[in-house]
Amino acid sequence: MKKFIIPVCSLGLLLTLVSVDAVGQRRGGGGGGGRGGFAGGGARPAGGGGFKAGGSVGARPGGVVQSYGGGSIGSRASTPIVGPGGGVGQAGKAGGSITTKGGSNIQYGGAGIGGTTPGGIQGGKYVGGIQVTTPGGKEVGKIGTGGAAVGPGGKAIGGKQSIAGGTGPQGSFTTKSKSGAAIGPQGGVAGKATVGKSVGPGGTHVGGGAYGGAANPYGAVAGRAGFVAGQGGTYYRSAAAIRGQGVYVRQGVVNYPCFRPGWYVQYPGAWLAAGWAAGYAWRAPTWVACSGFCGYPAAPIYYDYGTTVVYQDNGVYIDGTRTASAEEYAQQATTLAESGREAKSNKDDEWLPLGVFAMVQGEEKTSNHIFQLAVNKQNVIRGNYYDAVTDSTALVYGTVDPKTQRAAWTVGDRKTPVFEAGIANLTKEETTLLVHYGKDRTQQSTLIRIEDPEKTNPEKAK
Repeated sequence: MKKFIIPVCSLGLLLTLVSVDAVGQRRGGGGGGGRGGFAGGGARPAGGGGFKAGGSVGARPGGVVQSYGGGSIGSRASTPIVGPGGGVGQAGKAGGSITTKGGSNIQYGGAGIGGTTPGGIQGGKYVGGIQVTTPGGKEVGKIGTGGAAVGPGGKAIGGKQSIAGGTGPQGSFTTKSKSGAAIGPQGGVAGKATVGKSVGPGGTHVGGGAYGGAANPYGAVAGRAGFVAGQGGTYYRSAAAIRGQGVYVRQGVVNYPCFRPGWYVQYPGAWLAAGWAAGYAWRAPTWVACSGFCGYPAAPIYYDYGTTVVYQDNGVYIDGTRTASAEEYAQQATTLAESGREAKSNKDDEWLPLGVFAMVQGEEKTSNHIFQLAVNKQNVIRGNYYDAVTDSTALVYGTVDPKTQRAAWTVGDRKTPVFEAGIANLTKEETTLLVHYGKDRTQQSTLIRIEDPEKTNPEKAK
């Protein structure tokens, strides 16, 4: 690892500084790479490139012995860049090594450049790396790059990415992270993604996560999703944790306009059963009402994914008994959803509302995905899916298997993903849900029942 990290850092510094010097000679300066007027690239603003009085790293030649161990900290240096366009940039570099009292050796290196163009664009870019070697032979290294730019109108964009790795007596790990943000006149968006891999005595594990934030027409929203490969499509979540999550989710969607009387006027293609009074779509049935309406057995079958239904070793176990492979189980849900799409139904049929649900993944506390569901006496599921980010809706098609009491549905013209839950679970306030993206990929999510805002908070519902 040590032999890999340090040459890469040195090469990154060398390339950065060479490009800076070349740009200063050919184009009169210019931040970070020299193809644009600011670090990170882009079109060069009118009037020529070149930064004016940028962020200097500062100059400190020579080495310094630190007080807690010994060894040279290294040196820092800066280089001015003057261009014919009127801009003056500043580039700097730093590097060195530290040896701690405990015997660990730390080597580092980095370089940066930044400034302001005559056109008023500010920017900067950096590259750096660090390598740590412990007396016990463990090694950890990290390489990172980043950049940012701000225009005269206040628009800003920035990002960074890093790669880290390490080795030790019990195994090794690697991670990669990338994040960014942008701010404009209409609001801002931000995101972060990470991927990691670890190898140890227990085997190899791969995981990933994504975080994001954005402004939609009804307020800011945020999201988080994660997965762990090798453990199947389910994971345990306590009822208390889901209930607590539901409190936040309900607060976050109270201002959404969907499934109210005026909303159906704006979306005449949305599904609504004939004869339903205002607010009827939000009603939550009891299991007794649902089983009596549809003719199901009195005993409900609950599908609590991660608890009573578990993915393990490419198989699906229900109450501890393997019932199907993961591929077979996903295909069963797909077949069920397709039969619901093909089933003949009419809005004039007698329909039982199952209510309105917000779908969340992992530990998300707000949702952009809203389902309104209903079932008829022929076990056909219909309803609407509302996307709060795009402020759009699509029809829901599905059905219920009366023997297994599994319910599955799809959205719009898409055959995937397939959403699955027990029909008895859809009479609860919160329930886990399976989302089949294909025969070889299934993800567990959660449905949170949303109460009619016209009744719970009339002022906010207006």
